[in-house]
Amino acid sequence: MKCPFCEKEMQQGRLRTRGENYFIPSGCKVPMLYTKKSMADAGATLVSPDCTGAIYEENWQTAFLCAGCRKIIADF
Repeated sequence: MKCPFCEKEMQQGRLRTRGENYFIPSGCKVPMLYTKKSMADAGATLVSPDCTGAIYEENWQTAFLCAGCRKIIADF
């Protein structure tokens, strides 16, 4: 899929959560541990790298949702 903003190819994967929200590319295994090293080894990208937990919600990036086409676009 091409990015609607820059027209570059977007990476396909899944949004996951377990303590932190992260993106895991298709074909990569979900990390067994949720340390920075195991996340990096699995190819995962933390969605909110400045956020160390839900209590720091003010650090989370703004996201935009289109309920009609079911897409979410967010900076990370």
